[in-house]
Amino acid sequence: MHNKLSKLDLQLLTVMKHINLVKKGSCLILSTLLLSSCATIISGTSPSIHIDGNNPEPVTITTSYQTYENVNLPQVVKVKRKKLDGQRIQITSPNYDYKDIVLKKTVNGWTFGNILLGGLIGWGVDLGTNAVSKPQQDTFHVSPTPKEKAN
Repeated sequence: MHNKLSKLDLQLLTVMKHINLVKKGSCLILSTLLLSSCATIISGTSPSIHIDGNNPEPVTITTSYQTYENVNLPQVVKVKRKKLDGQRIQITSPNYDYKDIVLKKTVNGWTFGNILLGGLIGWGVDLGTNAVSKPQQDTFHVSPTPKEKAN
């Protein structure tokens, strides 16, 4: 009977070791995935753009992400990170015209850290979410031009 307990104890220890290995492996895989997409985590999926100007009335701002109605400047808006280059932000108001803001992209510096720390998996995640790029400029000043009145 004593030998049977020992065998059960050994089997239990073996099972516990396997469970422990699975836990450690799961933690390692999870932390690799979480830490490997550094630019995505740090920069997010929707960059913020700051718009400032001397607007005499509330405006409507339309981005690729959403429409902000009846807002005053300064205003922070979100844009989609996908297809960032050439994306337009439109500002409209009843009595004034505004030039569209056209975004240009640049390389997100977090991408290089990610390549070093996260390797190909992290770089692939960042590439898939387009976190490898960011707006070249994130602050814009706009000036209203009075609309011409129809006679």
